[in-house]
Amino acid sequence: MMALAVVFSASGASSSSTARTATPAPWPMFHHDLKRTGLSPVATRSDTGTQKWKFATGGAVFSSPAVGANGTIYVGSDDHNVYALNPDGTQKWKFTTGANVFSSPAVGAHGTIYIGSRDEFYPRSHKPSVDHNVYALNPDGTQKWKFTTGAAVTSSPAVGVDGTIYIGSDDDNVYALNPDGTQKWKFATRGSVFSPPAVGARGTIYVGSLDHNVYALKPDGTQKWKFATGEPVESSLAMGADGTIYVGSHDGNFYALNPDGSQKWRFADGLQEVNSSPAVGADGTIYVGAYNGNVYAVNPDGTQKWKFATGGPLYSSPAVGANGTIYVGSLDRNVYALNPDGTQKWKFVTGGTVGSSPAVGADGTIYIGSNDHNVYALH
Repeated sequence: MMALAVVFSASGASSSSTARTATPAPWPMFHHDLKRTGLSPVATRSDTGTQKWKFATGGAVFSSPAVGANGTIYVGSDDHNVYALNPDGTQKWKFTTGANVFSSPAVGAHGTIYIGSRDEFYPRSHKPSVDHNVYALNPDGTQKWKFTTGAAVTSSPAVGVDGTIYIGSDDDNVYALNPDGTQKWKFATRGSVFSPPAVGARGTIYVGSLDHNVYALKPDGTQKWKFATGEPVESSLAMGADGTIYVGSHDGNFYALNPDGSQKWRFADGLQEVNSSPAVGADGTIYVGAYNGNVYAVNPDGTQKWKFATGGPLYSSPAVGANGTIYVGSLDRNVYALNPDGTQKWKFVTGGTVGSSPAVGADGTIYIGSNDHNVYALH
């Protein structure tokens, strides 16, 4: 059955007359919405961290799940497949790409799923698999179209209000694709673009590059401004309600930028590297993980609210429930749920490192992948 059309505005709210009558997707893309806030509208106060189900893929799951309007969970795996799972954890379908699927899916209008594929860096055979494509899949798992970039696609797509798909490539470019898969424009940086693009209220696209810069691009693909950090920017940016842009860098700093690209503040506490993408809570608190193993809660003025130590580096990006619970994975093999005051609510141990980022379903179920080859549903 085809999913109902859901189009999300830059604020994460649905637009168009069709969307107003449809059930919104509870987690349609990486970090929930176009502003990449990681904030769910669903309260999760009753969760206990118990396993509802797990689904085994044939490879590590670094991709972060998306959840469609009908409750279908979409996720990629290093086994070269994109999976669609029913809410009960059974497989609906799988689509095979040419290589690893590190990218996280985005669900657009009419239930179309967009995702990238990248080269296999640790091949099972002597010949590595190569795939430089962005795929558009129909709700039944068949291919709608594919668009070939010049290198692997590690970035995760954003689907704009008008249906434009924004995604980065390891070929150093940011691409804007029309809904039919043709190129609208591309913007060249000087480094690979792993960062998932974010889209602001006026259509400005924000993205980081391994060339050490954060870019703001106009809707026509021209540069609005760029901000230089000291090292590569791998994570996505997140936007606060007042337009402040939050982003981490490998230079060991976490930055807050004004809408004009000037620095508002920067936060450093021995972060080492910040690969995790920040989340913004309903009260404006910013949550981010760091390579030093800590989850940080930072006030909007850049001061530290609290920090919580996990047992390993954090690549996973926090998700926040409507009641303020923070969820994040760690390379110590655990998924953590933290109370708004920074104390541990629960932790769930998987069989491998957790670089995937959590998604929150409509009923409060937490979905996340692990390098133990499984996708987990926790409640």
